[in-house]
Amino acid sequence: MSDWLALLFLSNLVWIMVHELDAIYQGEWRFFNIPFQLEDDLAYRVFTILHVPLFIMLIWAIPSQAFQIGFDIFVIGHAMVHWLLRNHPLITFNNWFSRLLIFAPVVTSIIHLIFMIR
Repeated sequence: MSDWLALLFLSNLVWIMVHELDAIYQGEWRFFNIPFQLEDDLAYRVFTILHVPLFIMLIWAIPSQAFQIGFDIFVIGHAMVHWLLRNHPLITFNNWFSRLLIFAPVVTSIIHLIFMIR
């Protein structure tokens, strides 16, 4: 894989990781906590700490081309879910910065995906 293609994928991955930092700031755990009904402080801690193994798995899988293609597809689907849930009262990504973090990686994912499957 070329250096620029690797850099493109890494930028894609970092966009999503920074979005996850914003998700913590935005209190996205409140949405995911609906079925569990944990106290807010505990739900925040669980949501936040679960990002440790998530980020480890993402970084560990970087060399896999299959993972990269799957991640590109995930990013596109993830943005579509955010678009569909944009008016949900527990989803608070209603500013330009949060939306940039959600939708910018769609562009890098599409470009990366095109070059990965050709």
